[in-house]
Amino acid sequence: MNTVRNNFILIMILGLMVTSCSEFSGTAADELEGTKWNLLHIRKSIPIPDSIITIEFEDDEVRGTSGCNTYFGEYKSKGNKISFGVLAATEMACLNPEGIMVQEQEYLSFLSEIVTYSIEGDRLILKKTLQDQLTFEMALDN
Repeated sequence: MNTVRNNFILIMILGLMVTSCSEFSGTAADELEGTKWNLLHIRKSIPIPDSIITIEFEDDEVRGTSGCNTYFGEYKSKGNKISFGVLAATEMACLNPEGIMVQEQEYLSFLSEIVTYSIEGDRLILKKTLQDQLTFEMALDN
């Protein structure tokens, strides 16, 4: 009986250590909670004209439109660090505007590589590196 109890205590301690050492053990940052943004730039390029890419943060979840489809998933942040979990998306195929599906795939792949964020006025900047970033403008219906 003592062995079972000792093993249980050991497992609990190890679980707490793993959880406390996790870089993103916190929940989503309050400053992102309830905000909506429209994409202005992928790296230094503007999105394809007539394509709408958005991101919205609510209840530790992220969702938005990726040009053709909608996507959703979880995110975690602590300080200025942010990570996105596996994102699910609808599976429509759009032919117009030309290149929309390639742009959408680039955007969704880019999100999975984001490591930091900042809010500068009405801009949200999601960064992979200093030069490799997504820049959003606060949506009017925020």
